[in-house]
Amino acid sequence: MTKLDLDDDIFGQVVPLIFVLSDARGETANTVVMAAAAQFGDGSVDIERLSNVKDVDTVRAFLDENYDESRPCAVFHTFANGTLRREIRRELDRRGIPSIDLLGPAVTVISTLTGEEPTREIGAIYKEESAAN
Repeated sequence: MTKLDLDDDIFGQVVPLIFVLSDARGETANTVVMAAAAQFGDGSVDIERLSNVKDVDTVRAFLDENYDESRPCAVFHTFANGTLRREIRRELDRRGIPSIDLLGPAVTVISTLTGEEPTREIGAIYKEESAAN
């Protein structure tokens, strides 16, 4: 894979770490991260997933155990609950960890298009799959 031409290679030989966080299975966020990472070749990033997050304390404990400040990292997340999403975003901002909300903006756009309020139901996609079968 071609490296960017940077004056100072701030990452060296360290493999960046992507944390995938979700209030459900985390498959949606994980799939997006894997698709993006595939653009950079095998082994370009490591991915750690934390599923079934119910509160910000769970995320704090996970990061306390898994975050390494000497290793570049980012968080990709999907949280149906807006309050939980904001609390986690504040915690990530406090730690200086960049993050991407993969679900919130999409839900907002669809809500605007339909004029409906979202259910904010955790794992709603899996409920639809079960009903179809």
